[in-house]
Amino acid sequence: STEHVQSSSTFLNRSKLKNRIDKGLQLQIQNEMNYWRNMLQRVVAVVKKLGSRGLPFRGKNEKFGSNKNGNFMMCLELIAEFDPFMSNHIDAYGNPGRGKTSYLSSTICEEFISLIAKKVLSVIIDELNRSKYFSIVVDSTPDISHVDELLFVIRYVKREIQEDTPAEVERFLKFISNIGHKAKDMLNAVIGTLEEFGLNLQDCRGQSYDTAANMSGCYSGLKTRIQNLNPLAIYVPCGGHSLNLVELSAVDSIKEAAFFFDYLEAIYDFFAKSTYRWQLMKQKLKPNQKVVKRATGTRWSSRYNACSSFKNSWEEIMETLNDIENNNSEKPINRRKAAGLKNNLSTFESVFMAVF
Repeated sequence: STEHVQSSSTFLNRSKLKNRIDKGLQLQIQNEMNYWRNMLQRVVAVVKKLGSRGLPFRGKNEKFGSNKNGNFMMCLELIAEFDPFMSNHIDAYGNPGRGKTSYLSSTICEEFISLIAKKVLSVIIDELNRSKYFSIVVDSTPDISHVDELLFVIRYVKREIQEDTPAEVERFLKFISNIGHKAKDMLNAVIGTLEEFGLNLQDCRGQSYDTAANMSGCYSGLKTRIQNLNPLAIYVPCGGHSLNLVELSAVDSIKEAAFFFDYLEAIYDFFAKSTYRWQLMKQKLKPNQKVVKRATGTRWSSRYNACSSFKNSWEEIMETLNDIENNNSEKPINRRKAAGLKNNLSTFESVFMAVF
């Protein structure tokens, strides 16, 4: 209408005038926005760096100046030592209490972690959609709070437009808590995770797990259930897990080897259960020698490390056991244990097994 055109023209003409009543307010708002943007750039940089190194963020408290405030606040304090802007911000907003805006609390920190995680997942899914086909790797392990976590990893060929040569990549997608160890429950977790990220099970071309019956069983294992839905999902057992089981079985099937590793574990227990005996052994060792190691565990490397340290420190271990045996201030039971371990240590079988 004519009235509307006239009103719009009048508004534009008056907007060009200087010293308008709202200009000062707009300038104040813009300065406030620039201030918080500059501060958040520093906060996001700290969150990204700590996250990329897998370091914990929080400490026992959230107070600036405390030596127990965690890595997140420690990094902000370090930046403030060389950055006047950050230093002034911490002085003004560092410990304001609950309900006060500072963008330095654990709440904003966790929010940024969540936003960054969503962005990373978005990039992974975009790469997957361009690649189309993928393989899955699933394994479970208890976390520090004794909650069983199912690890979900995906492998695919990354295709970059700028690069001619594709590259095989492996990406972690998520942890799935408390689903149980039954193959049916794991199948539901796998299908649910794929649907959550918009992936089609029919595009799966490979699956890799350990050789436990619930995972690799030929009748009702997870791999068989997935192949019933998608026959093209070829199962490849975990090579490291299979090789480790072969090595452990080989050791257990040879009586002499089993006795030898039990003996190494007995030596470790004898020294490790007493800080006094442990220090006696360390005093005998040269700077380049290692203390005795455990000889048990599911990994073959633990037995190799135990055997290597035992062989390189054989004389020092013998001397320490001899000192304990002849020390009248030691308890009789400890002296007898030291004598028994020393006698076994000096046998041809122990020396032969340690070397060969």
